[in-house]
Amino acid sequence: MKTLWGSCNTGTAGIWLNLELAKKPPECLEYVVVHELPHLLERHHNARFMAHMDDFLPNWQIIKQRLNALKLGV
Repeated sequence: MKTLWGSCNTGTAGIWLNLELAKKPPECLEYVVVHELPHLLERHHNARFMAHMDDFLPNWQIIKQRLNALKLGV
C-alpha cells in the first residue's frame, strides 16, 4: 500500500493498514483505525460517517491534519 494510510473492504469487512503507520505517532494509527471502522457502517464520507468519527474520536480532525502533514512511504 503506497498511496493510502488504510482502506476498508465493506464486502469482506476487511481493513488494511499501511505498515508505514508503525513509524508514525500512535495517535496516527488510532486515527486511521477509527477512520476505517465507520466505513463498515457508512460507506461514504457523508454526515453520518462524520458523526461516527466524532463519536469514536472527538479530536480526529486535529490528528488527521497531523497525519496529512507527514510523508507517506517512499
